Amino acid sequence: MLEADSLPRGEPSQSPPSVQALEAELEDRRGAGDLTAVAEACLRLAQAYATRGSFRRALTTYEEALKAFEEGEDRAGRLLCLKCMAGLAYREGAWNRALDLYHQALALLGDPEERSEIAQIQSQIGSVYQGQGDWEKALAAYRMSLEIREGLADTRGMAILHNNLGAVYARQERWEEARQAWAECLVLHEGTGDITGQAITLGNLGSLAQRQSQWTDALTWYEKSLPLYQKSDDALGEATIHNNMGFVHKQLGQLDKALAAYQEGLKLLHQIGDTLRATVALFNIAVLHEERGNYREALRLLEQVIEMDRRIGHPDLRRDMETFRRVRQKLDAERDTKRMQEEQA
Repeated sequence: MLEADSLPRGEPSQSPPSVQALEAELEDRRGAGDLTAVAEACLRLAQAYATRGSFRRALTTYEEALKAFEEGEDRAGRLLCLKCMAGLAYREGAWNRALDLYHQALALLGDPEERSEIAQIQSQIGSVYQGQGDWEKALAAYRMSLEIREGLADTRGMAILHNNLGAVYARQERWEEARQAWAECLVLHEGTGDITGQAITLGNLGSLAQRQSQWTDALTWYEKSLPLYQKSDDALGEATIHNNMGFVHKQLGQLDKALAAYQEGLKLLHQIGDTLRATVALFNIAVLHEERGNYREALRLLEQVIEMDRRIGHPDLRRDMETFRRVRQKLDAERDTKRMQEEQA
């Protein structure tokens, strides 16, 4: 995962100015012809655009800031712009541009005191390669970052890198290496008392076991992860674990436990207003009722799922409608069978 992008200089305001005010400020700075003031105003405006999700406008504004910093020979300003621009390109899925910008940032670094900065950018380069599906290059970048973090005794940074390595190994189905990476990550999080980090890593180990159909092991990891998510007040993480536990219970034929887990996850998703994931949880419950032969309840829930799909433009709408038709056919067939049996009696 990407570490947090650097923010523009200066203390954050309690009441940040509007985009319109920042645009007006930039025009004033341009008119005054002060390169440093223009660059600083561009940074503030670009951050505001990024916060609003206007990534293209943010990138264009960062480019203006970068040009001003280059003319003023401000290395720190150039580095900040390049990292922010690379982060936005990453979020847009513009992988090659993100890589180019991160490598430009790396070229500005070299002082031994900047090793932490170099490690951060190497980690971000690894994330870009991971996004591209270039697993070996991602691993190479993560390992370079990890080596620096180890030299700095940066326990938190080391944990993040082991987590990222585990994720790549899992995508490559290198199960044992993934398990070892996440086990090391867990030890590091335990050493720093990072509850959320422990919860995430235990969940990853559960997911790893689940992908290998090791149902009992998966449940064990999830049951360790769940109370830590609860302790850290991470409702989304807790809901995810409940959903995963529901799936595993279902594979073990423990349908009552599966239903209870799915329902608990759904309740949490409703509480945080996550409609997108709630539709998935509700669909899982509906399919579980279908498998138990509770076709009427399955149809009732699928009607809710389809309504939510249409409201938010969910990509699974077609699948959910096909599932509704399938369950309806089963209910109709069940009715026909009962009618025939009654007529024969």
